[in-house]
Amino acid sequence: MEMKKISVKELKPGMVFDKAVYIDMNNILVAPMVPLKEEDINRLIKWGIEEVETAGEVIREGQVKQSKDETLRSKVDHLTEMMSAKAVSGARGEKTLDDIYEDLVKLVEDVFSKVKNGVGYDKEKIFNAVDKLIDAVRSDKNTALEVCTREREGNYLSTLGVSVAFLAIVTGVSLGYAKHRLIPLGVGALLHDIGMVRVPSYISEKKGALTPDEYNRIKTHTLYGYRILTRELDLTNEMATIALQHHEAYDGSGYPRKSKGDAISDFAKIVSVCDAYLAMIRRRSYREEHLSYVAMKNILSAANRKYDPAIVKAFLSNMAVYPVGSIVQLNNNVIGKVVSANPSLPLRPKIAVLIDEFGEKLSGDKIIDLNEVSSLYIKKPLSQSYVKKILNE
Repeated sequence: MEMKKISVKELKPGMVFDKAVYIDMNNILVAPMVPLKEEDINRLIKWGIEEVETAGEVIREGQVKQSKDETLRSKVDHLTEMMSAKAVSGARGEKTLDDIYEDLVKLVEDVFSKVKNGVGYDKEKIFNAVDKLIDAVRSDKNTALEVCTREREGNYLSTLGVSVAFLAIVTGVSLGYAKHRLIPLGVGALLHDIGMVRVPSYISEKKGALTPDEYNRIKTHTLYGYRILTRELDLTNEMATIALQHHEAYDGSGYPRKSKGDAISDFAKIVSVCDAYLAMIRRRSYREEHLSYVAMKNILSAANRKYDPAIVKAFLSNMAVYPVGSIVQLNNNVIGKVVSANPSLPLRPKIAVLIDEFGEKLSGDKIIDLNEVSSLYIKKPLSQSYVKKILNE
């Protein structure tokens, strides 16, 4: 669909567009179905931006009202809740989200190994592990997002499965799912690629492009996954359907059955979006990773076609333009890592300096809050692999 330009003068608080609105080709102003706020418009005026662009249409207008007192009270309540949760966790000696992530990677590798060798697995161990993950994600969603989107070493399928489970639960929480729905979502997400154990390793681990025949062999992993989860691990049809349908597309162009729309389970739709996003931002042996904003833009552009727009909306509601952990270059040539997002000003997060304006490597202890330094702004995002090369030189 063709993009059209809209004058900033025509924008009004409360406007809702059915497609994302972009400041430029790299930066999203608002996601689909998200009301435009007065501060969004004021920011555009302050930055001297005269036009924005979108492929969508205005579907609703109405003033978005929220007093400064309500906003402040909300922030204080949120911070208090987070601090209390962390304090209780520390006092009890509970595991951090990083610990939980590593435990889940070991669990997935163990499950995959036993299934590959024809040995069963205690499903209660899987349920208990996912239960702990849900509690941890609910307590600190922001840290969960940082942990699951971080570059990881180790087995690709295992770490991807765990990251997808993290992100799927975050999305499920945004959709208002209670725990009895988050459990099957988390289990299915964690094991969605288990059918790959039945695909020959020379194909699944191939570094170059797949032949048509090899690609067809890869596609069988969804069917194998369903059979493994139902017959060998005795999991529910609801969980196994995630493995079966996570490569189906909203418009019916996916596989294995070309299911479309409501014929695809909501859980599979969630895992499909999370799996695609995480796969794009990960580096592979045959390609560099995509930058996070490019991955989000790709997800957005495929809404209504490959992904359910309602699921995409919930997914994007958790993602910042420059997520925590992103590497960026500022207009003064400083290179740093995003350490804290700014929800009200998504283009002005806090940055830990890795390389200063003189080219000197720093430890990351120096923090720049772009919200407080108006002369600085993000010039462009950088890939993790590019920065690693610079820092290792």
